[in-house]
Amino acid sequence: MTLEGTVVNGVIVLDAGAQLPKGVRVRVEVAEDDDLFPPPEPYDREKELAVLRESLEDVKAGRTEPFEEFMARVAREFNLPSPPPE
Repeated sequence: MTLEGTVVNGVIVLDAGAQLPKGVRVRVEVAEDDDLFPPPEPYDREKELAVLRESLEDVKAGRTEPFEEFMARVAREFNLPSPPPE
C-alpha cells in the first residue's frame, strides 16, 4: 500500500485524513530529496568553505556576470530558446 502525506512540525500527516493503526511499521521515501542530505562521501567541508570564500571574494572584486548575460550565454551553449527581453 502506498500513502502520501506532508511533514508538519516533524510529523507526517497523511493525505485525505488516512490513518494507520498504532504501532504499524512503515517505510518513508522522500519524494523530492534536493538538498535534504549532505553530499555523498567523500565530502571535504574545508574544500567547500574555500570555494564559498573564493566566490565571495570574486563578488567583492567585481568579477561577476550580469544575470541576463549569463542566461543568454547558457541558452547559446545549450541550444535553448533565448530568454525573453525585459
